[in-house]
Amino acid sequence: MPARVLMQDFTGVPAVVDLAAMRDAIKTLGGDPERVNPLVPAELVIDHSVQVDEFGAVGALAANTLLEFQRNRERYAFLSGARQPFATSPPCRRGWASATR
Repeated sequence: MPARVLMQDFTGVPAVVDLAAMRDAIKTLGGDPERVNPLVPAELVIDHSVQVDEFGAVGALAANTLLEFQRNRERYAFLSGARQPFATSPPCRRGWASATR
């Protein structure tokens, strides 16, 4: 079994949705939704809209990171909220490369 799974957002987002749906179904049937977790830690790589608006300046990285989160606020909010209940989902570091954990 792998030590961790790294998924690109194209396949990872549906996996997160499936896990959330399974938790809802287990809860509806009277079971413990806390038991639905990935078997190994999983990291989701978000690479859908890397854009460069500013470059060559001291504040370019911060400005581009801010714009990235403004453009994709809804998507990031969903992914952040959806991954929180899972025990094998490490904490997310905002703006650190393109991998959210």
